[in-house]
Amino acid sequence: MAQPPENFSMTPEQIAQMQSKQDNPLSNYLRQPAIYIKLPSNGKYWYPGTLEMPVSGELPVLPMSTKDEIMLNTPDALLNGEAVVSMIQSCIPNIRNAWAIPSVDLDTILIGIRIASYGEQMEYTSKCPKCENTDNYEIDLRQFLDMPVDLSGYENAFDYKGIGVWLKPIDYDSMNKQNLEQFEQQRLITMVNDTTLDEAEKQRRFQEIFKILTQYTVQNVVGSIEKLVSPEGVIVLDYNHILEFVENSERSFYTHVKDKLTEIKNNFPDKTVTTTCDSCKEQYATPFTFDQSNFFAFAS
Repeated sequence: MAQPPENFSMTPEQIAQMQSKQDNPLSNYLRQPAIYIKLPSNGKYWYPGTLEMPVSGELPVLPMSTKDEIMLNTPDALLNGEAVVSMIQSCIPNIRNAWAIPSVDLDTILIGIRIASYGEQMEYTSKCPKCENTDNYEIDLRQFLDMPVDLSGYENAFDYKGIGVWLKPIDYDSMNKQNLEQFEQQRLITMVNDTTLDEAEKQRRFQEIFKILTQYTVQNVVGSIEKLVSPEGVIVLDYNHILEFVENSERSFYTHVKDKLTEIKNNFPDKTVTTTCDSCKEQYATPFTFDQSNFFAFAS
């Protein structure tokens, strides 16, 4: 007489547990890389252990998952940057820590994930400067993946009172702090215009917000410095040592750093879109900013 299958008397929980120890029969149907991208930095300016660069120099990009979509619709996670970090690490497993992404690589990474998830075409809205007609158009995002980024400005130090200052692109963590800084600035404006608060309460809140803004500004400056070299040739890499110097240096140092960063950024290619108005046929160029806000707009 034939014997019943070994799992005949197992409970559903036991069967599920046994199957979980086996290879997933659906593994062939899970997400697969849709495109491969090359980072403008070529892996430079990443902290050790935060990026696993393939031999080919190109990172495989997976489409967004259901979990990623849910995270992108969580307001708190968007505000503090957790949603972006989680989504990037999900779609590009070679990125071990998305907080460490250099700013020069972020657009390429987001565009790559957008293409992998929704295709190469993206809709945008533009207003004609001639007839003021507003309409929707499509753009091929692949053109932005091929744009060369000039990083030579980071390779040359500038001198500040005999101190050599080497800059670097800020990481995503610092970029997120900049976004929070803008949020605090808006809070400050709202508070100043709030007629229901008395002067004492306004002053208290102003001091609180100003303290936060100052903290973010200092952190962003420190995050832009790769190293300092003293007149004696001592190389300073330690974050806390650089932080102490920035906090206690003259304001002119901050101005020098800001001007140098602006000079470097001005050498980056402009992302512009040439649009032909459907109404008056006027052809015009408009800046195209692929930031988190419009990234999430199409994902929601």
